[in-house]
Amino acid sequence: MSFRGQVIKREKVNTPLGPGELVTTEYTTPKRKKVIWWMGEGKIVELGELITYYMAEPRKSDFEEIKWRSYFFEVKLKDIADPSEGIEMLTGEEGDLDFEFDELEEAEEFISLIKCKVITYGTIEIDSRAEFERWASILKVGEEKETK
Repeated sequence: MSFRGQVIKREKVNTPLGPGELVTTEYTTPKRKKVIWWMGEGKIVELGELITYYMAEPRKSDFEEIKWRSYFFEVKLKDIADPSEGIEMLTGEEGDLDFEFDELEEAEEFISLIKCKVITYGTIEIDSRAEFERWASILKVGEEKETK
């Protein structure tokens, strides 16, 4: 897995092999987001995001490539989500819509218990924003055909 850092300093140096350049790169805490959505009744609703935060594994030297591993997971929900069944498995407060997990399995188990307040039946999905947009456009085209 590769995350891009920001170059903060470049320095020209002379080495025994000839001129060279030292590049200092700074890496922020990388994260990846997946969309949590509810699909049913011919509609699709975004319920929130599953965010994975990463940290760098220890390296033997500065020349070794950085290896990133997941550090913790956060589920950020919107007001349209109903996490009441999932909160029962946690010790969190009911009013809060941001939840942190150490393991991906715990986060996915919590997400599977989330319901939607406006659509009574359907399924919950976790995927990329692009996939969510594709499904939304498909359902929008189907809705337009029904109204004609």
